[in-house]
Amino acid sequence: MNSIGDFAESLILGNVEDIKSGKSLPPKLEEAKAASAGAPAKDVSQIQVPDDMMRQILGEGFSPQDTPPAEGLPELVWEQPEEEAPAAEPAYLTEETGQQLVSLLEEVKGLVDDLKEMTTCGMIGTNMGGPVADPMKKSAKSYRTPAKSKKAVLKAAIKNRLR
Repeated sequence: MNSIGDFAESLILGNVEDIKSGKSLPPKLEEAKAASAGAPAKDVSQIQVPDDMMRQILGEGFSPQDTPPAEGLPELVWEQPEEEAPAAEPAYLTEETGQQLVSLLEEVKGLVDDLKEMTTCGMIGTNMGGPVADPMKKSAKSYRTPAKSKKAVLKAAIKNRLR
């Protein structure tokens, strides 16, 4: 070794070779390992939380389970549906209920008429713009004017200026 610079260079190259070969960790990971002091996180799997604390944190909707979870699936039991008893007496149509039904039917008919009117005059529909000619086809009506010569354009510009 000729100087201290050569010594420092050999140390750095040695560290780089160790990191490449996997013998040591990079400096940032070394710092992280030293900061954690190599101790893993605390094991909280065996901690029992009291039901009062759970109720306080989770609210009134929490109900503790005192029974252990079931080992297998419960058996499905199908019951025959019971026959419904027929209604005791049929409801009779009175004049008052008839009047209510008539007024409701008139209101529905008015709504249907309004809806028909809206659809016929174009208020409701998919094409609000009406029919349009295909823009890809050449039509007799063209929005473009025929190309003018440069001389004609210059004459028109001078004529407009003199006015």
